[in-house]
Amino acid sequence: MSFRAVKAGFRQQAIQFITDPQWIIPSLILPFLFTMVMLFIYRDVTGPIVLQAVLGGGVLGMWANTLFASSFTIAYDRMNGTFEPMLCSPTRIFDILLGRSLWNAFIGLLNAILIFIVAELIFGTGLSLMNPIGFFFMLILTLFSLSSVGMLISTSFVFTRMGSFFSSIFEYPIYVLSGALVPITMLPTSLQYISYILPPAWGIDAMKYSAIEGYESMMGVSVYTDILVILILSALFLMASFLVMSKVERRILSDGSATRY
Repeated sequence: MSFRAVKAGFRQQAIQFITDPQWIIPSLILPFLFTMVMLFIYRDVTGPIVLQAVLGGGVLGMWANTLFASSFTIAYDRMNGTFEPMLCSPTRIFDILLGRSLWNAFIGLLNAILIFIVAELIFGTGLSLMNPIGFFFMLILTLFSLSSVGMLISTSFVFTRMGSFFSSIFEYPIYVLSGALVPITMLPTSLQYISYILPPAWGIDAMKYSAIEGYESMMGVSVYTDILVILILSALFLMASFLVMSKVERRILSDGSATRY
């Protein structure tokens, strides 16, 4: 791994985010609007339901930013003619995508923290976390798991010119299946099995362990099992994204297909 390439990818994604106003809507504004709607619905309710509403807005912000960035980052390179030079450079393109993913993770983390702060200041939710330090740690783990899913999606989107179309399809299903909107136990049994292979679902379960006293896991496991499964599944997603990107590189270098956009 080239840390210089990771740093360059991080910097490039930061510049693109700051100079392109369209990222503000899906990354920052939309999650706040969603959280406000949920809090208005549960304005006379206290306890875990309010936490679910705020947590849902925070996870939506992290996931929306990760997904939209994943769908557009390669498409921009192809449209601007910078994708081929990156492939021909000595640095693996996977390192560049990793740097971009880290910036998306940073924005997602900032977004989630701001949502918790704004929800408390404006709506007076009165949320009290049982273990704030543990909750913040689980938040970072959940964000890492979202980034691993985003990395796989980002590398897979190289094969298609319809990244934005597929990102719209993937956004809310994964958001719901992760248990951010409603508990996984409220989903049909067949969909719950899909939730079990998504790392963010275990991250959200672990976050609730740190926030709610006496919380009973949706998965029926301990918080330590949640952490272990997050790390294993995230590693598998990253490994899969690396294998997909390696195949993409070999295919593009052999037939020059990246020039056809």
